[in-house]
Amino acid sequence: MKNVNGIFLILLLSVVLTVDAQVSTDSTVYKTKITPLPNIGYSPDTRLVLGAFMLAQFKPKKSDLETRPSNLMASAAFTFEKQTSIETYYNIVFPKEKWLWNGAVYFQRWPIRYWGVGPNTKDDDEITIDYRNIAFEQSLYRNINNGFYIGPKVNFRSMYDINLKNVDDGKPLDISDIPGGDGGTNIGIGFGGTWDKRNSILTPTENHFVEFSALFYAKNWLSDFSFQTYTLDVRKYFDFDTHGKRVLAFQFFSKLNIGEVPFQDMSLLGGNKMMRGYMEGRFRDKVGLQIQTEYRQFIKGRFGMVLFAATGNIAPKLGDITFSQAKWTLGTGLRYNINKADSTFIRVDFGFGKDTSGFYLTLGEAF
Repeated sequence: MKNVNGIFLILLLSVVLTVDAQVSTDSTVYKTKITPLPNIGYSPDTRLVLGAFMLAQFKPKKSDLETRPSNLMASAAFTFEKQTSIETYYNIVFPKEKWLWNGAVYFQRWPIRYWGVGPNTKDDDEITIDYRNIAFEQSLYRNINNGFYIGPKVNFRSMYDINLKNVDDGKPLDISDIPGGDGGTNIGIGFGGTWDKRNSILTPTENHFVEFSALFYAKNWLSDFSFQTYTLDVRKYFDFDTHGKRVLAFQFFSKLNIGEVPFQDMSLLGGNKMMRGYMEGRFRDKVGLQIQTEYRQFIKGRFGMVLFAATGNIAPKLGDITFSQAKWTLGTGLRYNINKADSTFIRVDFGFGKDTSGFYLTLGEAF
């Protein structure tokens, strides 16, 4: 589930709420694991958040021993401020890993903090944007050779009932100066590919992952905006003792937009996955480059710890990226494994940067 303004809390009660079921395949027996979790959160914008979270780890029928487990995550969250988020994310690995189906479907009515566009926005620029958002993201990749997949992608987003408010007095503001402030529907059609040699999707400890994608939005394709989005995500994992007890991980992520880009589709800094310590979207623009590294160490039993660092910046175009003024974050965290057979962690992280910090508690590694 996405970070709620950089502060996202899940109650640690997974041990007593775990359900196991055994599923037979052609050559092995894999235990499907369904883990429900209560979901509690808090932020100044939303106050108390209540809800539920569910993780399912499984293998489709006829999967062999070498096929990595699939996963599905579903969550619902509600607040006393009449805010709602219902989300589902899934990574389906078909037998013999011939196909990968990745997707997300979600509905949100959730306020976000917005400071404007550009790398030098000030804290005093902050306003609150409340909106309703229905979206889905889908990709279907075919294994071409040796873990290299390629296939079509489609993204859909419809935003409506957008309201802007001044943080200090709550009075409505003019939305005309915000790209996409009037809402609208956008459909992106394109393609993507991955070179995925990770030993696990949720908790990788070795090898690498590379993903690229290109999406094209056009007004003659039923979109309200015309723009293009190109992304590149590169990850590398070093396992020092071959058992996943000590792992060094690296990630490079870039997002390049060209054209008339709505504020929600811009490249963002911050959140619970990258640049932890900054609120998600604290800085946004058409282009963003980010790098992070993380050292992961098991402590004892199901418990582990991490140290992480990240840097990045955003700009209106690639040539304007300046790392002399890049943002940075450092942090540490704890891990608790809720599935011994197929390691999956509850993640607690604290990150900080210049004049900023953030606390995160969620499921799965950051990358």
